Amino acid sequence: MWETTSQWSKFKEWVRRYLPCEIAGTAAEFGAAALVYVQTGSLAMAAVAATVGASIGYYAAAYISALRWTYRDQAHRRGAPRVAVANLLALRSVAVEFGPAELIDSVAVRPLAFYIGPMMFGDVLAGWIFGKLVSDAAFYTCAIFSYERFTSLLAHRTPEADLAEEGGHEPTVAVSIA
Repeated sequence: MWETTSQWSKFKEWVRRYLPCEIAGTAAEFGAAALVYVQTGSLAMAAVAATVGASIGYYAAAYISALRWTYRDQAHRRGAPRVAVANLLALRSVAVEFGPAELIDSVAVRPLAFYIGPMMFGDVLAGWIFGKLVSDAAFYTCAIFSYERFTSLLAHRTPEADLAEEGGHEPTVAVSIA
């Protein structure tokens, strides 16, 4: 399946980066959809709730990770300036990496897929799983493109940071202010 070690390494990098966000987003997505569907019986309202829930869960995890990485990178600053700069860099990172993907996903793909999926399959849960898979394919195509294209603007851990952390040292983080 993987032609080179480099492709496998890239895939593992994406999984490490996106899996925590995906777990949080999926839990919030299906939880919100189920809660609204049970309360209203409306697939349309459940589709909107799924979209909102996915966004809240996913971006909470993404922002916390970016903030943790940028805060560590700002160790040369103290107090409020460190917190302010770390927050601004984390916000920029999340916006650059996920902004275009979220726009396409939340405005068009996810609500439509969550609404149409149950009708296509004749089953709400099967339709929602289909909707999630279709939506995630569109989302990650855009997000990974942004991640690869704009890496210098994003908060991320470097392979050296992973090694340093295993050795008990404070990890370094790569993020550019410019």
